[in-house]
Amino acid sequence: MKVPVWYSDNNVDITLPDRGNVKVFDLPSKRLQPLSTSHWLSTGDTPLELREFLARAQRLVTVVNDAHRPTPTARILGAIKEHIRFESTRFLVATGLHSPKTSAPQERLFGDLPIAGNLVVHDAYDEDSLCTFGLGSSSIKLNRVFDWCDAILIVGSVEPHYFAGFTGGRKIVLPGCASFADVERNHALAVQAGSQPLARNGNPVWEDSQTRTRALDSKSRYAIQVVCDHEGNMFYASHGDWDLSYQQACEFVIANYAYDVSEKYDVVISVVYPPLDRNLYQLQKSYENVAAVVRDGGTILLLSACLDGIGDDRFLKIAKSLSHSGEITGDGNESLIMGIHKVRRTIALAKRVDLVLCSKLDSLLLDHLPITARTNVQAAIDEAVAKYGDNCRIAVVLDAGSQVLYHHAA
Repeated sequence: MKVPVWYSDNNVDITLPDRGNVKVFDLPSKRLQPLSTSHWLSTGDTPLELREFLARAQRLVTVVNDAHRPTPTARILGAIKEHIRFESTRFLVATGLHSPKTSAPQERLFGDLPIAGNLVVHDAYDEDSLCTFGLGSSSIKLNRVFDWCDAILIVGSVEPHYFAGFTGGRKIVLPGCASFADVERNHALAVQAGSQPLARNGNPVWEDSQTRTRALDSKSRYAIQVVCDHEGNMFYASHGDWDLSYQQACEFVIANYAYDVSEKYDVVISVVYPPLDRNLYQLQKSYENVAAVVRDGGTILLLSACLDGIGDDRFLKIAKSLSHSGEITGDGNESLIMGIHKVRRTIALAKRVDLVLCSKLDSLLLDHLPITARTNVQAAIDEAVAKYGDNCRIAVVLDAGSQVLYHHAA
């Protein structure tokens, strides 16, 4: 049988055994309906509650995702632009630890909105741009623009996240607008039990973001949360209270992007879609999201061209250090070495299943990771099938970065 998949900026057909043991988890966009043309995000008929929030704001910070998320920011802000006082609004791009220099051009994020002079691109490494909020163990350094404002509008998209549970919500603040040290502290929790896709309560990463961002709760706050595909097509939108609107979006994701699989697979072909297919650094959620349904000794085959190369290379340096010495070199506090969570989680998974990546990367780049490099998509698939036989159980997960497969043992 032939299955169309995304690879290297093109749709290509892969060939799988003509058996009844192949299951394709198709794109959610194939079965979900986009927001109707009568929805307020299409008509610009802004809800009264949101209009009142914007009218009360004297100094508004509007926080948006950077280009590493598919959030259709320009369309969302365009729907409410008649009610935004642009002269007293700062637009903050939540880059997290992504380099501000690689932030998308203004036109891509904001379209033709008149934001000139009011754009702030977060830089987690610039101490002068940061300010401390909160007290004691719950304190956090955030972008200084939060100290300037009296109201905060967050505009984000919600999807599964491989260790934070979900994207969206308060995650746009931590890690999105926090200092390097605070992001490091938060991500160090990702090696603990409970840091899994779709997990909230009991997830230490999620709980840390919830707790420490409450330092901003004295501000007037509002949220617009959407669920969209990799092209920015929206299928769900909620608005209002930060936590309630986020919770509503999470429930939609669980209902439409998560699958309880009764029997585990020998091979899961994880097809990575934009923007997560651009580099190696962004790849991890596409194998973590499906890991629970691969049997011990099975294979996860990732199809991701990684045309932009490695991305952030810190985790590769850590992997190299581990492979040479068996230990992390540095300050001795392993849990707080940025990127250790990616390496530790990958090593742990590779002890149970085989990880294979078909990409355009030089295979030498993977030498220090427990991931086998391949360059020919069909040959890699044929190799995996041959390992387990034509009757093996195979799952093909399209846009694996946005869908989660899990298994509840009987």
